[in-house]
Amino acid sequence: MKTLVVMNEKGGVGKTTIAVHAGWYFAERLPTLVIDLDQQANLSATLAAHLAAVDSVALFAEPTRVPATGRLTVAGSTRALLGVESVDRGCIETFRDSLAAMAGDYAVCVIDTPPALSNRSFGALLAADAVLAPIGINDYSIQGVAELLRAIKGVARHYRRPEPCFLGLLPSLFDRKSRRERLLFESLAAEAGKLLFPGILAKRDLYARAVSEGRPVWALAGSAAREAGREIRGVFDHIAARMELAA
Repeated sequence: MKTLVVMNEKGGVGKTTIAVHAGWYFAERLPTLVIDLDQQANLSATLAAHLAAVDSVALFAEPTRVPATGRLTVAGSTRALLGVESVDRGCIETFRDSLAAMAGDYAVCVIDTPPALSNRSFGALLAADAVLAPIGINDYSIQGVAELLRAIKGVARHYRRPEPCFLGLLPSLFDRKSRRERLLFESLAAEAGKLLFPGILAKRDLYARAVSEGRPVWALAGSAAREAGREIRGVFDHIAARMELAA
């Protein structure tokens, strides 16, 4: 099982939208587990039809397997996840062990993390094969990048494991019509070009609609939806290649 972690310490950058669509994309051809570690539970609400009997908080208590509900299975979020932040940090390794116990159950696991560096985030990083960091093209989103990269390196060093593959900073909710955002993007590309993901996700109302309706944007009608579908599927095609995830 290959594990993709979608992470940014800053909220409001399209993280959950990307994680939800990643689940839909991979489940088209591979047994896929999606884990919601964000107490807001937006991902769990969108993918409610695929919720397993085991909630994600259980993965931190003891090594636990999530029984498959079909091609796409979701370990949902509850407010009990907040309690993970007040327990011993051994829960970080327990979460890793839970995923290791499911190595033969799924081909891919997608983890949506909370917008904070926490026990839940560190557990996800410890279990990660690859990390994708969606960012908004604004000053506050970009400021958190250095801290995220330090966390990735710090977890690997502390637990003496290889660093997960950093797939890059994915500009999300990018408003091409905004001169300020275009200038910020150019500045980011100049300063951190090697860290940028080779693609962007434009600001589109269709993504919000897709999540609200509980179906991928490429399943919506119309030319705009087809364009959005090509855009986001192109992102996942690249990720699948980098992670060596083939049908």
